[in-house]
Amino acid sequence: MKKLLLIISALVASTFANAQVDEGRQLLDKVAQKANSYKNICADFVYDYENLAEEKTESQQGTLLIKGKKFHIDFEGTSIFSDGKSRWVYLKESNEVTITKIETKESDTPEDRLLSDPMSLFSYHKNGFKYLLVGTEMVAGKQMQVAEISPINKNQKLFKVKYWIDANNNLYQIKCFQKDGTRITLTLNNMKVNQKVEDSNCTFNVSQYPDVEVIDMRD
Repeated sequence: MKKLLLIISALVASTFANAQVDEGRQLLDKVAQKANSYKNICADFVYDYENLAEEKTESQQGTLLIKGKKFHIDFEGTSIFSDGKSRWVYLKESNEVTITKIETKESDTPEDRLLSDPMSLFSYHKNGFKYLLVGTEMVAGKQMQVAEISPINKNQKLFKVKYWIDANNNLYQIKCFQKDGTRITLTLNNMKVNQKVEDSNCTFNVSQYPDVEVIDMRD
């Protein structure tokens, strides 16, 4: 009888764990599906950097516009534009812009993707991860669902990514945990969707920046 009870307990635990995995994946899929249904996404963001080993923290605020593969990011004297193929990084203090090709890899971390293809943040979980539905938490006065992913490939510098998702299946916050003790958190505030946005909002117009120094690093 004791052995039978142990077997039943193990089966129940396994079923519960599998349900958490399935629900975690389903929740993140809903987030990606909803984000991709929008014509564009505009939001304020907070980028928090923490290095546990060096006891160092840093926080930056900015604005983010995503229109498919195109995007425009502004934060603390830096503007980044992309038409999906090239990226312009403009530094206000030095009045110079550097142009590079957009090159993305499967191994890119969420931090990399923010600066090269922010829309892919919403579908980052889809390949090469294990899933877990953690539960719910009160964040910023709202009840959020919480999900986690961890890479199947243990050679990645990430060991966990945690998501906070609002009641409308919109991503509110994503936190990356790296093996070197680095923690990176991206929080999206005041999100608006399907705004009137032109493609020109995502392209650097040299004529609007008198005497700008252009550094073109494309082939």
